Amino acid sequence: MSMNKFDIQRMKGSPFFNIMMFSAFWAVQIFVTKLALNAGAQVLSYQLLSLLAALVILSVFLLPRFGREFQSLFKDKPDLFWRLFFANGIQSGMGTCLSIIGISLTSTINAGFLVKLSTVTTILFAWLILKERLTVIKILMVFSMLSGAYLLTTKGQILLPRIGDLFILGACVCWSLGNVLIRKYLKSQPVKIEVVTFQKSLAGLPFVLAIVGLALWTPGIFGSLDQVLSCCKPPSAVFPYIIGNGVLLTFTWTYLNNTLKISSASYMTMMSMVTPVFVSLLAMIFLGERMVRIQIIGAGMIILSGVITYFSGISTD
Repeated sequence: MSMNKFDIQRMKGSPFFNIMMFSAFWAVQIFVTKLALNAGAQVLSYQLLSLLAALVILSVFLLPRFGREFQSLFKDKPDLFWRLFFANGIQSGMGTCLSIIGISLTSTINAGFLVKLSTVTTILFAWLILKERLTVIKILMVFSMLSGAYLLTTKGQILLPRIGDLFILGACVCWSLGNVLIRKYLKSQPVKIEVVTFQKSLAGLPFVLAIVGLALWTPGIFGSLDQVLSCCKPPSAVFPYIIGNGVLLTFTWTYLNNTLKISSASYMTMMSMVTPVFVSLLAMIFLGERMVRIQIIGAGMIILSGVITYFSGISTD
């Protein structure tokens, strides 16, 4: 039996559909970024140019349709405008900058796992700010998902602490706090998702431009970070990846904001743990990578925990 238009619209408006789309686009974005770095992309300039590409794309497609709503939010509700701007800046700006520095000062294995700890910080902020319940099933599923992510990301290797880990943990706090604040404002205010998505591209730029400015004019301040934060001469082979990443950013932000609008922050962060599974599948299909047994166990733990989370009612917490 074919689905009618009402069924399709209802499906598109469900928390599960939006979080799966967010996770899928995020996974492809991570995969494209990996290809770009292999092609010689500089981390900082790649991030800056991707943000600019996303800003241009959103300007072309959203401003003609929602420019009036954006202007109205700025003029009629300046307090809400700047609260959203602040939340978006923390999430897409400060969090991004801290993660760039952190990734450069730690191992790939450490970084790959530690970014998943944003699930823990998001649930804590959701409990403190949004008064979402901190239930036993939620705690158990988070522990199971993190254990699965650890096995999938590290192949069971022991993590050796490095100074960059602290920056990544700081990035997790920024991502979590920004998302929880956005959830708080979207839940209580009639703001169009497209307006918030366009604002995210603007709010992240000041933070990235600040670190670019430091890298250009006072490179010595970064010490051993000079190579990572060098800017801004990307090879021509990287530009297709930059454009692609800009497109993916627009979809990732849109579905993230949609999810935060219609579901709990806890549901968003827990269900998005399926992202590393998607990334692993992409690497297997297109790069010929193989998963060892312990990684398959980790992926299975994440998927099983996601199924339990889906049926637990956390989306309406």
